[in-house]
Amino acid sequence: WIALAVIAIAIFGFYIRTQNLNVLKDVTTGSYIPIELDSFLILRYAEYFNAHGELMENDAMRYHPKGFDPRPEFTFIAGFISTLYNVMHLFDKSVTLEFADVVYPPVAFFIGVILFFLLVRNLFNTKVALLASYILTVIPVFLHRTIAGFSDKEALATPLIFAAFYFYTLSWKSTKIWKIFLLALLAGLATAFSILAWWGGTLVTFIIGAFILVEVF
Repeated sequence: WIALAVIAIAIFGFYIRTQNLNVLKDVTTGSYIPIELDSFLILRYAEYFNAHGELMENDAMRYHPKGFDPRPEFTFIAGFISTLYNVMHLFDKSVTLEFADVVYPPVAFFIGVILFFLLVRNLFNTKVALLASYILTVIPVFLHRTIAGFSDKEALATPLIFAAFYFYTLSWKSTKIWKIFLLALLAGLATAFSILAWWGGTLVTFIIGAFILVEVF
């Protein structure tokens, strides 16, 4: 019943985050469009990545006349959206990259809320984790960042941050050496990917560093 409850919360959250899909269409072309400015930029990078397998070395449309190298900051999210599109298109040929772009935040939320539940349950208990997961699902500030069309970097980084904390806490509580190293490696990979997705992923290193200092003293 616990698994069913978590899946029900995730499905409910996904449902309310996709209720605006019918209005996320350009009336002149019929194509899906994001709901804010940064997401349009990320869509353009995802389209370029999908067509070329990498991002351009210099984006001449930014910081004219010098241009801008988007590869360090945007390769990971552009590659993720491109991969999501290709997987979805494999099963449904009607899926477009624009649709994959606008629906990626609810997909990331679905995965993220499950990881969040596992993290909180590991720190507290099942009842607290279920309540916290439901609050996370409906809280406006998080709903706003993971709604369909808000295809910015935070929606992708959030589940990775939850994963990093989850694996780290599991590693901290483990007693077997092989399990400690394996979980620590997974936590490190999740941390690295969260930073590649969004610079705010450095939050993980700050919190873990602060926790270690507290433990030492």
